[in-house]
Amino acid sequence: MDNAAAEVLETGNMVKNREFSLPFGIDLQVEDGIASIESHLPDALPVFSDPVKNGRIVGVVEGVDQLLLSLARVGIDLSGPLFAQAIGDCVTNLQSG
Repeated sequence: MDNAAAEVLETGNMVKNREFSLPFGIDLQVEDGIASIESHLPDALPVFSDPVKNGRIVGVVEGVDQLLLSLARVGIDLSGPLFAQAIGDCVTNLQSG
């Protein structure tokens, strides 16, 4: 799937089931208002010997996942290039330490 949203089932003007494929292996699905995510974002990030830095990265990854889930759940279209760019910027900042 490309970076565009796949609209699977429409009910009136509201899309009930959607899928998004985002950078870093982030695949997000919304089915009947229930959102789920599979993410390989941690694989793109460095592992530090400092537990504080590792904790920071884990917290950011969990925050990104939860934000994306919440946005998708309320109907925000995550297929726009700005979402992919924001995720890329976040990873770049984390990689720089």
